[in-house]
Formats: sequence, C-alpha cells, structure tokens
Amino acid sequence: MAYPPQFLDDIRARLTLSRVVAQHVRLTRQGNEFKGICPFHDEKTPSFTISEDKGFFHCFGCGAHGDIFGFVMRAENLSFVETVERLATECGLTIPARSRGDEATIQRTATLYEINREASDWFVRCLNDDIGNDARAYLAKRGLSDETVQHFRLGFAPDKGNRLREFLRNKRVEDRLSVASGLIRQPEDGRPAYDFFRSRIMFPITDARERVIAFGGRSIDGAKAKYINSPETELFRKGQTLYNLAGARTHVRESNTVIVAEGYMDVIALHRTGVRNAVAPLGTALTESQIGQLWQIADEPLLCFDGDEAGQRAARRAAERALPRLGAGLSLRFAFVPAGEDPDSLLSSGAREQLVQALENPVSLVDFLWSSETENQPLDTPERKAALKRRLDKLTEKIADRAIREGYFTDFKHKLRDQFDVRQRSNRSSRGHYWKPIKTIGLRAHSRGHAKAGDPIHRERVLVATLLGHPELVSEVREDFSRIEIRDVQLDQLRAALLEISVNEPQIDYESARAYLAERGHGEVIAKLFDRTEWNQTMIEPSMRPETDRNDALLAWRETLAIHCSQKETPDIC
Repeated sequence: MAYPPQFLDDIRARLTLSRVVAQHVRLTRQGNEFKGICPFHDEKTPSFTISEDKGFFHCFGCGAHGDIFGFVMRAENLSFVETVERLATECGLTIPARSRGDEATIQRTATLYEINREASDWFVRCLNDDIGNDARAYLAKRGLSDETVQHFRLGFAPDKGNRLREFLRNKRVEDRLSVASGLIRQPEDGRPAYDFFRSRIMFPITDARERVIAFGGRSIDGAKAKYINSPETELFRKGQTLYNLAGARTHVRESNTVIVAEGYMDVIALHRTGVRNAVAPLGTALTESQIGQLWQIADEPLLCFDGDEAGQRAARRAAERALPRLGAGLSLRFAFVPAGEDPDSLLSSGAREQLVQALENPVSLVDFLWSSETENQPLDTPERKAALKRRLDKLTEKIADRAIREGYFTDFKHKLRDQFDVRQRSNRSSRGHYWKPIKTIGLRAHSRGHAKAGDPIHRERVLVATLLGHPELVSEVREDFSRIEIRDVQLDQLRAALLEISVNEPQIDYESARAYLAERGHGEVIAKLFDRTEWNQTMIEPSMRPETDRNDALLAWRETLAIHCSQKETPDIC
C-alpha cells in the first residue's frame, strides 16, 4: 500500500529516531548525535550512530543504514506496511484510507484478525472446560505445565458438532468470513459448512505483531493426520511464516542467535529447558522467505533437526536453499539430536544434557554439506572421487557471492586432500572393501568435536570405548593408545587391561573381551561407557558401537585422537 508523503512526514515529525531506537539499544548522547552498540551485528565497541538532524542511523561496523522506518523494519522483522501501522499507532495517527477499495480491504483484514482472536480465546476456554479434560490430560502427560500452556495460548477444538461455527454465528460473523479465515470449511457439493479443526490441541500462529493469523492442530484421537495447519488465507502464507517468531524475537537479540526446530512441540520443549529463542517452520522445509526472515534477526541461525533420514533431508534442503543467498557473515549452522529422538522426546525422557550438548556443538554449513556428500559413499576409485568433486563443485557454483564461493571451493579442496590422505594412512591393508568416510557430523555435534569447549574427558572415554567395541584394532594403535593421558582411574585401568588382552588374544571379539574384562573387575566402568544411565553421550558415538565397520571405527579413532592432540591434551604423541 502507498502512503501519502505527508503522512510519513507526520510520523517522522512526531517520533524522534533516537526515541524509537532506544527501545532496542542503550544510547549515549555525544553532541548532536547518539551512539550505541549496533543491534545488527556482534560488537563490543559502539559503532552505531544516530543523527537526529539528518534523520538517519548508520553503523560503521556492518554498514547498516536507514531512517526510522528502515530501523523498525530491520530490528523488529516487520514489512513496510506493518512498520507504518506500528509507528502510526505509537504516535496516535490514524492511517489514511487511500480509496474505497483500500478502505474495504483494511476493514476486511481487521475483521479476519478479530475472528482469529475470538476463535483463539474460544479454544482456550474449551481447553479449560469439562470438554477439554482429555486434552488437558494429554498436555500434562507430555510434561507441559499450566504456565507453558498459558504462555503459548494453547487451546482445544472439540470433537463433535460444529461448535466453533455456531459460536462465530452467535458473534454475528457470517459464514463467508469464517470460511475466509480458514476456521470453517465449505464443501463444494453444497453441504453445510463445518469446523475445520476437530479433536485437536490448538496452537495459535501469530504474525510479527503477535496477532493470530492461523492455527495448527495436533490430533489427540489417533487421526491419520497427526498435525494440520490452517489453509492459506489473506492473512496466512505458510511458506512465509515461522511459529513463535514474535515470541522469540526479544530473546534472539539477547542471545544473538535463533534456533530453528522442526515443529511446535519442539519449540515448546526448548522453551521448557529455558531456550526462549526458538522458532519452527510449519510442516515444510525452510523456504527462501523464511531463511530471509531468520537472517533479519540473526546472522547464523541454528537448525536443530532430528538425526534420522528425514531430519537430514530437511537440513539438506534448507542448506541448498541458503547457498545462493549467503552473504558476508550470513550462514546456517546445524545441530542434530540422536536418530529417533527430537527435543521434545529427549526432554520427556530426562535426557536434557543430550539436547544441550547438541546445541552447544553445532556443525557449520560447509561441514554439513561435506558430510552429507561423503557419508556412506564408496570412494575407492578415481571415478568415484571425481564424481564427489563434481558434486561439490555444483554446490559451490550455487553461491552468488564471489568471495564466499571461492572460500567454499578452497575448503572443499582441502577436505578432499585431507580425507584421502587419511585413507591412505589408515586403510592400506583393507583390500576388497570400499572405503566409507567417517561421520563427521556426529564428530562435530558432540564434545569430541572441534569446538574449543569440547570435553577432553569425553574424548578419552570415546578413545577407550571405541577400542573396547573393536578390540582387534588395539594392535594397530597400540603405541598411541598406551601414551594417552587418561584422568579417570577406572578408565585408565580398563585401558591397561585392553592393552594386555590384545597381546594374548589380538583377534578377540567384543563380546568375549567384555566378558573377560568384566570378570576381572572392570564391569562397572564398561557399564558406564555402554549404558545410557551413566556416560550417556558416549553411547551415541557411532564409532564405538561393535556393529560399526572396523575401518570406520579406526578412522574415527584416529580423528578423535587428532582432535585431542589439537587441544594440547597429549602433546607428547602428536
């Protein structure tokens, strides 16, 4: 919508830029200007300035520049129309109607917002009435407190009749408007209109101004479609909307990052752990529009997906959609929870630390793409290596920014060189087997990864547990294994016993080794390594599992040792 220039000038005259910016930034006056920490990039020394005389802001650190409308659009992730409405409301101006058509559109839009608000309140009342007993029991079983239910304004759509349609009719809402809101369905064969949501927990979906624009519904009666969303309407475009964006925005500014989960319940689960900066797409992979919205509020959004194939596919689609739009400082990061789990299930099972660990050790975009192209791929011939290089080149070519494109090309080149060098060092004796690259996603997503905050004690557990799971490998790494400093007394004693047993029985298998070691007093520490009740992060390391391919396990062990060395934990052998 176009606004008269005089109307926009009236807003500028009634609101000073510093007053609006001060809602987001602590400002210090310096002469005729104001200065503060830039809200659009991470800095410690203030480089963000405001010139009231000229009516614009400028950051000398990241180059952000604009007027009062540009600042609010960027800081609050609003469209221009939403920004004008917000500032006009703040300074008490009435938005002018441009024409009869515009006035009618404005009125219809306002009516649809009101219908959604009324419906949201009605769903909440249904949840708290007797008709919502089963729904409340379901939410309690999922671990949601009353405070959480109220915070997210959860409700319930009853399973019988057309109660919402009747409620809206009693509010003098015409069926055509109820249908336009997406709450009521009108069959094409002329049958009566009916409630779209039935027997479902209701999740209101809001816009950037926290106005309800749609709903998500979670079945509690075993319906085939577990989750459904409102159909697209004049207010709601699924591919342009993120669940909980308005609620997360303030916390995003505080933490300087935004976490993208897969669904509503994952966002709510993260909220229960104290993570308040989480959002989610609405049942689809992230779109280009949603990635753009994320970059408006955080430079490197963190995608937290399930570790199963579906989660990997969703992450890969998001990665490829981001590539053409990468910019200086703008990228994606990835965190994967164990296969078969999600943030909600981890929290419900008491495995909060696994979730925290995944979030604290994210994988970069370039590392994720490398891993997704190389994991479980045979690369034992020149032709297969050439095919990998071609796939990587095609990914790199999608990047529009020249400097970033060249950076990816160089990074992939180095990874190819390093990976094949590792193969030559570690796999010369494995004739007849194709080589599969180690799972670097798992490596970097957990504390034995490259993050400087990685836990060296955990890496020591992995180094011992991997060889317990594959005792036939001890003879190949005996010298390095014997010189690692191990802090835990029980673990060190287990290491010594493994070295001893490998001399007497170099080809002993896992079951025999475990039974032999348990008989000699090492059962407790073995249980800690392999049982989820103790050192549970070790349990999800693929390399230590006995069923893992021996060559994968050997490569993973060597890389873990290399990381351990890079952190100066065992300088004498590195």
